[in-house]
Amino acid sequence: MMSLRDVHGRSAIAAVWLAGLLEAAYPVSAKDLGVWGEVWPIEESDVLVQVETALKYLEASGELARMNEEARARARERLESPPPVPGIVPATEPRTWLYDPAIIVQEDVIGPGGSLIAAAGTRIEPLEIRPMTWTLLFIDGTRDVEVQWALAQVAPTRIILLAGRPFDLARQHRRAFYFDQGGTLSERFGLEATPVRIRQEDLKLRIAEVPLEDRAVPDSLANPEVSP
Repeated sequence: MMSLRDVHGRSAIAAVWLAGLLEAAYPVSAKDLGVWGEVWPIEESDVLVQVETALKYLEASGELARMNEEARARARERLESPPPVPGIVPATEPRTWLYDPAIIVQEDVIGPGGSLIAAAGTRIEPLEIRPMTWTLLFIDGTRDVEVQWALAQVAPTRIILLAGRPFDLARQHRRAFYFDQGGTLSERFGLEATPVRIRQEDLKLRIAEVPLEDRAVPDSLANPEVSP
């Protein structure tokens, strides 16, 4: 009869072997070096049979369930607490600038049937086609003063975190909190500090950094019509 130690030992070996097998199966570049010495045909069982055998060992010992649970826990934690966008600091002074989202077509855009949709050099104004009907608020969700500032803004708004736990904040305040995964929007808008308010101004976007101290939010900052 196989002891518990034998089961765990074989499970660990199977796990390591399976990882090595999968890594070895990953495509790599190869170069023909010719034939060196005598060659014999390879005799081994089908790779899928080997994988299935290894998985059975892992399942029988409970190792597979543990590995799956660890993977789910890591994925859940990454969703609950995404990596903060690097290089973002609290704003220390008011700063504002305009962002132009216009696109210049680099080459003719041809539609079905050969119809010309847009000629090269055409300037396309996204905000003319679809105006932005809400205000974007970028904040550091780990600073309560920024969270309270964002919640105090006149709707409609979209609160986007550059740091913090979006689901915890959503459960606490009963509203949606988004997260700038990978800093895609921060990079596009050139954000370096928070909090930031972005609104449409004509066919451009007005971006404004609003410095806040770690204390109660002043009325002048809570009201977007009179805040910097």
